[in-house]
Amino acid sequence: MFTTIELNQAMRLDAINYKLVPFHHTHLNFMKFRESENQLFKSFEDYPERIKRGPVEGLSFSGLAHGEIVCCFGIIPIWEGVYEAWLIPCLDLNKNKFKFHKASLRFFNYVAQKLKIHRLQINVSSQNGLAYKWAKSCYFLEEGLLKKFGPDQTDYYMMSRLFEFEEKE
Repeated sequence: MFTTIELNQAMRLDAINYKLVPFHHTHLNFMKFRESENQLFKSFEDYPERIKRGPVEGLSFSGLAHGEIVCCFGIIPIWEGVYEAWLIPCLDLNKNKFKFHKASLRFFNYVAQKLKIHRLQINVSSQNGLAYKWAKSCYFLEEGLLKKFGPDQTDYYMMSRLFEFEEKE
């Protein structure tokens, strides 16, 4: 598991203007969302309960820019070496997208190396072109289309990044 001090350094965030804090489900109450996220939240009957129990402590974080929460994200272990990443962006993330995009690339590489992740996967709604474009820019490759996968029976792309690390002697 990771501390925010460790990740702020690894992601080259200054920990003043841009920083990570441990995720807490109440952070979502302080965020404005795009319509695609609002629709997704509405499609779950029990979304508030899901978000309370889903993220893993030490693997889930909120990104702040100038004191405002701009995203919540993390990784969830599936089994040894395989994790699933998640992200909830806020509407204002666009103002800080380059800073957090570079930081997210560093995050993926850092946690993959530290946790010996060989597969990091995500699911992206086929109706969310912006999320799909961002996933591709983070080097996730499309593996297939999951038909009627979403809570509202929308199709989702299964995407992954594969990592290989040499063992240090």
